[in-house]
Amino acid sequence: ILGAQSPRALLFEVVLVRRQLHVVSRRVRGSSRAVKKFIDDRDIASGLTAYLQDIIEHLDEVSDDCERLGGKCMALCEAYDRAVDKERDRRNRVNTGQVKKREERRKAQADLQDRILLLLVVVTTIFVPAQFLTGVFGMNFKHEDGMSAQPELVTPNGYYSFFWTPVLCYFALCLVIAACVYMCLRRRQHEEDFYVDGGAAGGGAPAPPGGGRRGGGGGGG
Repeated sequence: ILGAQSPRALLFEVVLVRRQLHVVSRRVRGSSRAVKKFIDDRDIASGLTAYLQDIIEHLDEVSDDCERLGGKCMALCEAYDRAVDKERDRRNRVNTGQVKKREERRKAQADLQDRILLLLVVVTTIFVPAQFLTGVFGMNFKHEDGMSAQPELVTPNGYYSFFWTPVLCYFALCLVIAACVYMCLRRRQHEEDFYVDGGAAGGGAPAPPGGGRRGGGGGGG
């Protein structure tokens, strides 16, 4: 029967039992006071003192049992509250973990899109001038006398002189610029890591080079 009930229904039953025990305890204390009055009355208690005293002892035992069971009911209610709080905290942690995982996944997707866009921009920046040269030197124009207007077609080794040489020089220049930018970013990242590590070890981040104030040789006059 207990297994078929929900925890909240069981808690309601425990609270109801505690209230009933409190009512029984009050009734027992009232009965105990009434029996004590009978004992004090000599006409009623003549020959029944021992019996009435036994009744008072049983009533005291019932009152103690009611208080003890009431304390157990209170302990059950507190245990239920602690279990509910613990379950709520667990769900909050699970929800927080799920939200954090979703944020990390969203951040990873955003970083991947940023890297893809950066790669597309770099590739476009490198190959657009080469495509422009290809389009220019790929046009087929002729003079009035019928000769081609493209110098690479009428000049010996024209493609090497007018097309491939500029293209290869351009690619070489792109590689040099990319290497310089990479070295500058790598050096800057290394300096930032050094300042962060130095600040964590020394209790404060050291000032970057050139950022400190130079001290004068003498005091202000």
